[in-house]
Amino acid sequence: MINYRSALSEEHASLIDFLLDHGANPWNHLPIDGVMESFTTVGQGGGEVLLACDKSRVVGLCIFFYPNALPKKYHQYTQSHPAVYISEVTVHRDYAGHGIGSELLRQTFALVESLDAVMALVDRHEENLASAGMMRKAGFVELRTFEDLERRDFGSRKTTVMGRHLNSD
Repeated sequence: MINYRSALSEEHASLIDFLLDHGANPWNHLPIDGVMESFTTVGQGGGEVLLACDKSRVVGLCIFFYPNALPKKYHQYTQSHPAVYISEVTVHRDYAGHGIGSELLRQTFALVESLDAVMALVDRHEENLASAGMMRKAGFVELRTFEDLERRDFGSRKTTVMGRHLNSD
């Protein structure tokens, strides 16, 4: 049985390794400085890491930022409403396809209810169909697709930003 819980700060170093090991693929832009920045934001109180665990083994994680830490480039999608940003959802390759990513998102939505956020934002490589399916299943809709040559060096080299209103299930 998979259990879900918030990560402890002392787990962050091993979670960085987990993310780089199981999240890196041609679709997912994971530069080490960006990963470190995400964990720094969380460590400074700007977000959380939610874990999926099989007994004591981490099998998935979701990193999300609170509305006060929403990256500026996403403000254009919020219409000045508070929004959370989901920077990563990664599942251990041995556990892929079992709904863990979708459940991490569902659990994240439950956690952010108290933040008065009205929207969740996430982005993905335009052609990452597995990620797109998980996000649509969680209620995200496409907001914009654009050429993103700095972050994407594979396939179409485009990023799709997706949003979900948090008052909808």
